[in-house]
Amino acid sequence: MIARPIAALALLGAPLLMAASPPAAGDGNGNWAAGWFSAPFAPIAGQPGGTPAIFANQTVRQILRVDTAGNAIRLKLTNELGIAPVRIAGVHVALVDADGRLVPGSDRAVTFAGGAEAWIPTGAPLLSDAVPLPIEALQHLAISVYYKDSAMPAAHHGDLAVAPGEQLAAASMAGARPLRGPAVVSQVEVARPQRGPVIVAFGDSITEGAASTPGKDMSWPQQFAKRLAADTRYRGWSVVNAGMSGNRLLHEGFGLPALARLDRDALAVSGVTHIVLLEGINDIGWWNKPDSDVTAAQVIEAYRQIVTRAHARGVKVIGATILPYKGAVYFTPEGEAMRQAVNAFIRTGGLFDGVIDFEKAAADPADPARINPRLEPGDHLHPNDAGYAALAAAVSPSLFEAPRR
Repeated sequence: MIARPIAALALLGAPLLMAASPPAAGDGNGNWAAGWFSAPFAPIAGQPGGTPAIFANQTVRQILRVDTAGNAIRLKLTNELGIAPVRIAGVHVALVDADGRLVPGSDRAVTFAGGAEAWIPTGAPLLSDAVPLPIEALQHLAISVYYKDSAMPAAHHGDLAVAPGEQLAAASMAGARPLRGPAVVSQVEVARPQRGPVIVAFGDSITEGAASTPGKDMSWPQQFAKRLAADTRYRGWSVVNAGMSGNRLLHEGFGLPALARLDRDALAVSGVTHIVLLEGINDIGWWNKPDSDVTAAQVIEAYRQIVTRAHARGVKVIGATILPYKGAVYFTPEGEAMRQAVNAFIRTGGLFDGVIDFEKAAADPADPARINPRLEPGDHLHPNDAGYAALAAAVSPSLFEAPRR
């Protein structure tokens, strides 16, 4: 599976203005919500996005898009899947303009319990202090991390810029090179002036955005978030992407199975109110492997477990039908029969708090077992940019609105 594209990088020379700011106390009402998320991933050599990376005396910069507005942010760093502690000598954030340049005067130092340095124990996350930084919905944010000592982060791979030495406040980092590697930040939380649903898109590569244009924010969750941001009725809403390429419900794929990562990657997301569940095609595609055979009934039982656990935490689950995959490398008639049975249950089984019919949105009218050829890049499995737009258009905001009394 192809790893999720992350917003294009502004790289590379002159120092950015603005001194470090003291930590903020937050927004006063505890209204923190995830504005961006990436599921932690343990690098496994030989798998896509799985090559470990070691940083030493280097600054690593990532640019990402925050999908809800607020007056302060804080960062969650991950070492939950690491094999050794990670020491970080400094972190800065800055806003990024439409041309990919850091906004002068927006640089802020991030602190941890008031200090610049951070030590992340093996198996743990680390939450920063609040950073006073007004941010708009769909604003791109640069996060720069300085590793003074040798460190091997275990994190989801993103598009990074890596530069020698400490260049945290540089508007353009000297000697920077691009790298697709582990990005230690797993969540950006935003102190929102308005409350609204926090929607976690939980799934595999089709949620992550595989085969979309890199750096253009074209996954279906990102396109849905853009649609919400254009409508004042949905101010304060947030959509975050917990997709993981190759993910399966019941067995390991590229990363832990969905049942194993649900708590960390969905239920623990800051402010979560809803999960959109699109999982199962990789279980179905690999249904007859000796070490991971599954049945439609087992896929459905996995859905039941996810809904039960989510409801116990007060989180609603919206079920999404599985896209057509005829012509894909792992298509079989037996797998297609399973997909049809699972989709019939999603639509009519009464398990979910709502249903999104992604199958209908993506299917070829001339052959509904296939993705519409206009909506896929040729692998007959993943959508292209237009395909992800069709999925986003199929999502009704009414699914996430509180019932009127």
